[in-house]
Amino acid sequence: MTRKPAKARTTPAPRRRPGDDPQHGRALLRCRLLTRLTEDRLVRLYHQGRISGGVYTSRGQEAIGAATAAAGGPDDLYAPLIRDMTVHIGRGEPVLDIFRHYLGRVTGPMKGRDGNVHYGCLARGVYPMISHLGAMLPVVTGAVLARRRQGRPTVGFAYLGDGATSTGDFHEAVNFAAVFDAPVIFVIENNQFAYSTPTARQFRCANLADRAAGYGIEGLAADGNEALDLFQLTRGLVERLRARPRPVLLVCDTMRMRGHGEHDDFAYVPRDLLARYAARDPLDLARARLSAAGALTAAAAARLEQECLAEVDAACQQALAEPPPDPATLTEGVYAAD
Repeated sequence: MTRKPAKARTTPAPRRRPGDDPQHGRALLRCRLLTRLTEDRLVRLYHQGRISGGVYTSRGQEAIGAATAAAGGPDDLYAPLIRDMTVHIGRGEPVLDIFRHYLGRVTGPMKGRDGNVHYGCLARGVYPMISHLGAMLPVVTGAVLARRRQGRPTVGFAYLGDGATSTGDFHEAVNFAAVFDAPVIFVIENNQFAYSTPTARQFRCANLADRAAGYGIEGLAADGNEALDLFQLTRGLVERLRARPRPVLLVCDTMRMRGHGEHDDFAYVPRDLLARYAARDPLDLARARLSAAGALTAAAAARLEQECLAEVDAACQQALAEPPPDPATLTEGVYAAD
């Protein structure tokens, strides 16, 4: 039977939305706030020379990972990118373990043995990423199908940027998922640039969601800075995919507000574009929305920020005091034991 793909649609963004859940709104705000404060501290540590490797922040696009992480269930699988710290935190990764990992501590999730963005926790359904963007898309697609064959109601979340949609891994994963009805949400974080290449130099379609029609699947376009709207959209989508498995392209419009990494001054980004997205900062939007709904007072917002800052301070100081791996153990944990 041939499936007729739906046209891309954009989620509405009225000022006051019926059905807003204050509890979810506050939880999503906390996840994003904790992420931003953690990344701000990592940036300071990087410029102090305490971190080996780069630091790539999610400033400006934290809402996407927070919303999608909250929308999934305990048996779902996630393959986040370098700017998806909200996915890790949203799925339960302690901030302390994030600092341990970035500082290369033996107490960290990878025991100081991998690059600082290559971390995850399979027990929470979060895969460690590798640096070849797009390469994890076939991995999470195959893993979801494997769990489905075991009778488990797993849905997968495969994250990629606009630039990664130009890779072969993207085509192969989406095409395979479409043919075999793998319930995977391909979350495209369209942050306007693939490193320094603007979207106008990457693709000609009006919206990346339009590409879904070529694979015979549904494509959705959403505001990537409105976390609660995105959460509600994704939660409903997950429920539908559990009942009728199939892949979906979910394209989230956003903007990274710093360079590709802390080594990049992003002088190539037009200042008016930055200003336009700065006016729609996802944390500011969340505070204003919760305030308008009577779910967050100014005093409560200040308390929340202080609580998150205290958590970040304590985690950072503890991780700094812990040891790196003993060089004598260099060959341990490299290969799987028989």
